[in-house]
Amino acid sequence: MSLCQVCHLDSKKHSKKLWSLHQQTQTCVFCQKSGSEHSEKLWQMHKIVVEKGQHCSEHKKDEKLYPIMLGSGRAGVARVCKLNADPPYDRELIPIYMECTECNLFLGGKEEDFADILDGMCLKCFRELIGQTDYWYDIPPIKNVSKKGVN
Repeated sequence: MSLCQVCHLDSKKHSKKLWSLHQQTQTCVFCQKSGSEHSEKLWQMHKIVVEKGQHCSEHKKDEKLYPIMLGSGRAGVARVCKLNADPPYDRELIPIYMECTECNLFLGGKEEDFADILDGMCLKCFRELIGQTDYWYDIPPIKNVSKKGVN
């Protein structure tokens, strides 16, 4: 019996791929997090997104990938397309995003992190699937107020 240092479960409760992910210090190309922060399904989903995004339909080939950070957002990945122009305007960075499997809109950071649980859907589509469409799901809970303060 050997325990996983990441999730503290027995090695027999892991698939071979998940065990190797948890034991290695690989970094996900899509989100730049370690392999230990991914489930096996999420690792595969991120890998597929990068493989699809790397291909440039205009040039009919796979382009190089570079890390990118737009504004104060999270770090991501972009492909570099070569343009028919003079340097330094001969290259264009095209960010790679993950799309919702239902509505094809791009996912946000939390939706990308939990894509394996949400089955690749955005929160809106997932809520429609499970029937959480009433307005009161969006109302934050009211905290109890007593004389001593907020509980």
